Amino acid sequence: MLLTFFNRGIFYRKRDIVNAGVEMESDHHDGGTNVDIDKIYCANCRHCVLFKQSVGEKGSYVLRVKCSNGLWKKKSGEEKIYKYFTIVRRTLPECEFYDPMGEEKSFIKELRKSLPIKDEIYSF
Repeated sequence: MLLTFFNRGIFYRKRDIVNAGVEMESDHHDGGTNVDIDKIYCANCRHCVLFKQSVGEKGSYVLRVKCSNGLWKKKSGEEKIYKYFTIVRRTLPECEFYDPMGEEKSFIKELRKSLPIKDEIYSF
């Protein structure tokens, strides 16, 4: 059985393969970049904003990210702000405001290489 679905301008196909049961296998492969085609990566959206947040000493800051459309919320309703080095982990199954900045797979791959591995403090 061949199933076809449309997602963000791309047609994907899934097949039922009968081999000691029914298994779903995708015809679309990401080439080893570990980019999930069923998720929207917030880092690739124009509404994902990087900003400086002051800390402790005068002239010191850390990098943070937030959604300019306010889609990241805490249970209390406050805006959720994330550490910059975690931005690749921020995904949504769908988003009405998603506005991609470019080709997702290559952008996320390069971003993973260039992000710091921990929270860093910068000086002005």
